[in-house]
Amino acid sequence: MGILMIGVWECLTGNHLSQSGSLFYETTTSAFQPTGFQFNTNDFASLLTIFFPIVIMHIFTWKRKLIMLSGLLSVGSLSLYLVIMTNSRLAMVVLILEIFILLFGWSKIWSFVAVYVLGIGALLVSTFHASDFVQKLLGMVANSFTDKGDSTTERMQMYYASWDMIKQSNFMGIGAGNLPIRLDEYMYGFERVSDNYWAPHNYWLEALANGGLLAFIPLLAFFIGYHIFAIRYWVKEKYSAASAIPLLIGIAFVAASIGLSSTIDKRHLSLGIGIGLALLNIRYLEKGRIQHDD
Repeated sequence: MGILMIGVWECLTGNHLSQSGSLFYETTTSAFQPTGFQFNTNDFASLLTIFFPIVIMHIFTWKRKLIMLSGLLSVGSLSLYLVIMTNSRLAMVVLILEIFILLFGWSKIWSFVAVYVLGIGALLVSTFHASDFVQKLLGMVANSFTDKGDSTTERMQMYYASWDMIKQSNFMGIGAGNLPIRLDEYMYGFERVSDNYWAPHNYWLEALANGGLLAFIPLLAFFIGYHIFAIRYWVKEKYSAASAIPLLIGIAFVAASIGLSSTIDKRHLSLGIGIGLALLNIRYLEKGRIQHDD
């Protein structure tokens, strides 16, 4: 919640903490884009999405209903506002999905349908009679998905270059940490200053390029297994909101692994996966004890 307050302060004032990338970017929008304790806006958006379901479920355990409902509405609305302000497309999609799944877990099917029908109706009405604030947010959402052609093209160029290096190494890898250096040479040539670092913007391609199949296959197996057990847990608990947390954390991590420039230094992603893994371990260990007692 403290991080949310910092993000709102950044959006309203245009001020940032001393290590924020918004102090270095030379764009027309970066001054009022939140970064929190992270360097750039995409990092901040990934932090919000990976911790959002954990914080929401903790607020849901509060005893006083009025305070609990106020907390849910405040955290939900502020998180959505800040993610929109970051212009992070994947984070917007992930946060909406998280809200959708959590509401589904809390609601009966008919009340669930009613909430979303009314919500869609209200959204349609608001598009014609909205305040300037809502219109601005809707405009930012639209621009995030339609005005990033140059960024998307550049990323695709890096993906193609990374894939070429993977094939040239015969899927054996080019060595840990070498892909960013090779990408920098590819993008700028050899006349650059030494020790440049060009992030590939894709965790999976980076892992495959650096370590080859020997490193990539165990990594992929771990995340496939994680999501299989997370989905099983959610289904067996009859789609409850609490049981969806490991799955939502996994979805947020996968989105961040594609949306961020690099994930190796993003400790909040590792912490999020660690929490999700701990929840799954607790669930399956408890299940094993119950079966053993029976």
